[in-house]
Amino acid sequence: MNSAEKMQMAATATFLHALSHRITNITVAHTRYKTFERDEFGMARIVEMAKQDCRHFRNCLNKELYGRRAQRKPLLYQPLLIATLEGSLVNTDRDLTLHYNFSFGNLPAGITDADFENTFRECWVDRAKQRNNIWHYRPGDSEDGANGWLGYSMKEAQSRGNLEVWDFQNTQIPYEAFGAG
Repeated sequence: MNSAEKMQMAATATFLHALSHRITNITVAHTRYKTFERDEFGMARIVEMAKQDCRHFRNCLNKELYGRRAQRKPLLYQPLLIATLEGSLVNTDRDLTLHYNFSFGNLPAGITDADFENTFRECWVDRAKQRNNIWHYRPGDSEDGANGWLGYSMKEAQSRGNLEVWDFQNTQIPYEAFGAG
């Protein structure tokens, strides 16, 4: 990584880590896109398709969690969602799929972990047509768990120079909600 890329990575990490105290749930979710033997063009194509599918998933999840309020006042009624997309650097593993690492916060008051996981699965698998290979975790109240997760989520950027791992387009930060609580 050159010095400009290192500076970009450091700025991205700093920005994301500043949100760590807001993260309450984390999820790994595999897409339907296998990376095996993809050339550069094919990999770029499935990365773009995965991002489009993630946008559909995100819109579905927002609506399921917050109803019409998510469309009318998105900076107030949306979950914090930090999305990183991994797997685009490996095309030699027959079983590897592109997969998302998600960090969530600002979930509706009173939603249980089971309800969130069921809603996530419905939107990811049933509506966005992705794989039913999903892992959920609740890092607790400690910022250390969320910071560790964000570091893990950015490992392809840090160790392999994949600065595109952060899916900026599918990250949503409901700033107004942070001031409302």
